[in-house]
Amino acid sequence: MKQFNVQSAGADFVPLLPWSTDPRASVHALAAGGVDLLLLDEENDLMKIVPQRTLEDLMPQLENSVYGRLFDQVATLIPQASQELLADWYLAIDLAQASHINVVTTAANLVALAVLRLKGVPVTADKVQGVAGQAQCWLLQAQMTEHQLFLPAGQELLHRLFTHLLDQHTAWDTYTPDHCSPHAGRLAQDVYALTCGDLMAVQLPAAWSLVRVAALENHLLR
Repeated sequence: MKQFNVQSAGADFVPLLPWSTDPRASVHALAAGGVDLLLLDEENDLMKIVPQRTLEDLMPQLENSVYGRLFDQVATLIPQASQELLADWYLAIDLAQASHINVVTTAANLVALAVLRLKGVPVTADKVQGVAGQAQCWLLQAQMTEHQLFLPAGQELLHRLFTHLLDQHTAWDTYTPDHCSPHAGRLAQDVYALTCGDLMAVQLPAAWSLVRVAALENHLLR
């Protein structure tokens, strides 16, 4: 069982709140700034301080990376993307970069996030897993490489993939191909977990350092 707390940023391990399995109080404190996350994982006998990343730190890294190029490539699929979708994409890119997720898998997750937003139906974990898994399988079966993603042919394939997933009946959104990695949708799932403040659902270790960024993005959208 995981428990959450916060401490003053850069300080020693001195909890400021009561420990709780409900992360909402800690997320609220992280959104306000000036604190880092404390994580107690009794199942794995882990107690750690998780310093929070900042937008000022992340943006220069994004602009000078292949992930920044990927963001620009995928953004051309939806020129008038909503602020909510842009926030999803930025968070996914930051998390992919911090977690060293390969670019093709990241592209699949970005497409999946767009599809799930634009379908306008309630998002569930199995839908995130299904759509992201289908997107990744599509790109793998097309033998898409990182280099090809940034060529005109790669852009055309991404557009075909996006259109196919957007147009397919929602009943198929939960289907996860058996021959693809069960972890294909982990990035997109963590984006939704962070967006909702559901820290119990977070899977990627680097996601813990982006709680404040996610909360700030949500605040800016209100």
